[in-house]
Amino acid sequence: MGHFNVSIFSIFSSLILFNIATIIIIAKRKNTTFIAKYSVNLLLISTLLAFLRLLFPIDLYYAKIIDIHKIYRFFKPFFTLQLFNDFALYQLLLFIWLLGFLLFGFYYLFISLFEIHKLNKLESINLPVIENLISQYPNRKIIIKVSTTVDIPKVWGFRACHLYVPDFSLSSEEWKFILEHEIEHIKLHDTFIKVLLLLVSAIFWWNPLMYILRKDIDQMLELRCDAKLIERYSKQQQTYYLETLLKVLKQKRASIISNSHNYMTDSAYSLTRQRFEIILDNNHRNKKLIFCYYALSILLFIASYFIILQPAKTVDTINTPTLILHVSDDQYELYVNGKFSKTLNSTDIKKPQYSKYEIIERSQ
Repeated sequence: MGHFNVSIFSIFSSLILFNIATIIIIAKRKNTTFIAKYSVNLLLISTLLAFLRLLFPIDLYYAKIIDIHKIYRFFKPFFTLQLFNDFALYQLLLFIWLLGFLLFGFYYLFISLFEIHKLNKLESINLPVIENLISQYPNRKIIIKVSTTVDIPKVWGFRACHLYVPDFSLSSEEWKFILEHEIEHIKLHDTFIKVLLLLVSAIFWWNPLMYILRKDIDQMLELRCDAKLIERYSKQQQTYYLETLLKVLKQKRASIISNSHNYMTDSAYSLTRQRFEIILDNNHRNKKLIFCYYALSILLFIASYFIILQPAKTVDTINTPTLILHVSDDQYELYVNGKFSKTLNSTDIKKPQYSKYEIIERSQ
């Protein structure tokens, strides 16, 4: 036996641990005091580790087994229920999972391409102030469009980045704040992160926590850009930056009121309020404590691979008259009156003469 493998129980364990981590991250994302004190990067690193734990459900040989034999025995007849011929219910569920992944994958792809197509068809307004500001970034290929139909600044692209901004009434200094924020998204490869999020969301389309987490990650990326900018800004510049955000919010609200096709959500106001509070309270951070939290997150991530939920019932082959021991994926052992009788496969155990016996999962 190798030192690690992937099984249905390791996948199940990864899902449980991911959901627990997600609930904690979602709760902390709404805690402005926590973010102001420990920075949003701590939440982003924790989120990355949670996704890695989900996407790499490795079952280590030396993992501590948490016995779920009773739970497993309760649900096993349901999942192994034969629907027709040799087609079981768990196979139908796997098929639905795959079908949902394909449908959601194509849906996200279509929506993204359609949005890009609409943005590329926008009629651009020429604003010399923006052109002058963009020219200050010669190291990056940025294609910018200003349009009255765009309600919030948007960034798209990998090599050649497309930046779409509304036709706000802003001064040169205010436009500089807005563009620096959006260019920070480009520098931090946030477009790539969002594409990966769509892919993971398509894979785990049936998990409601995934949709909440994806929205929270979008907001955390906004907070991360703010944090990067205010590190370079003086106190006076930070004040001007906040005033610019407030001015943009007011103009955005006015634009939305005049356009019945758009709407302003409460979460947008909530995020703006949180951005203000974090920027105004960013000087009370204990770097040593933040480092301890980073270390704790990484240690918990590593430790999670040494825990697995699976049946761990001790098999008594001596005092049990007849039983079938599941030893590997397609290998079973038949014990009669406490003695080994023969080796069976998954086809054999479905035969009438063996189906009446209990199948026991071998513990590691």
